[in-house]
Amino acid sequence: KNILVGQSGGPTAVINASLAGVVSAGRALGAKVYGMHYGVQGLLEGRVVDLLPILGEKELALLRRTPSSYLGSCRMKLPYPDENPAPFEKIFALLAEKNIGAVFYIGGNDSMDAVSKLSAYGESVGSAVRFIGVPKTIDNDLACTDHTPGYGSAARFVATAVSEV
Repeated sequence: KNILVGQSGGPTAVINASLAGVVSAGRALGAKVYGMHYGVQGLLEGRVVDLLPILGEKELALLRRTPSSYLGSCRMKLPYPDENPAPFEKIFALLAEKNIGAVFYIGGNDSMDAVSKLSAYGESVGSAVRFIGVPKTIDNDLACTDHTPGYGSAARFVATAVSEV
């Protein structure tokens, strides 16, 4: 099975490091790794790219230290599947077409909400695709999470700015 990864929400200093980790792990497993351009919104538009040919070891090393969002981001909230199943049907058709076995979505609260809705829909239709939320938020406010990548860099920036004032 292949892997799909996307980024969502505000870019942080570490969001690309999480992406590099997913791509590296996928490569080590021998899976094809696809990226969503502009998160779930881009996925619904069919904007998916094979990341392995363009992200070699040199590029991944640079990506780990590059702030912002390499794949692009979005702030699209998915509807509840029972209210509007059309986006879910479209997404799951694309997942089947690309032989996706796992979807990693890097982001904050809204991104984790999308992961939860996709996972619940997948379970309701008997899909074997696994949805994994990769926490990234400078707010450090994800439920059941001790700390999140992005929070430390934001806290350090604020502390430095205050000390310089």
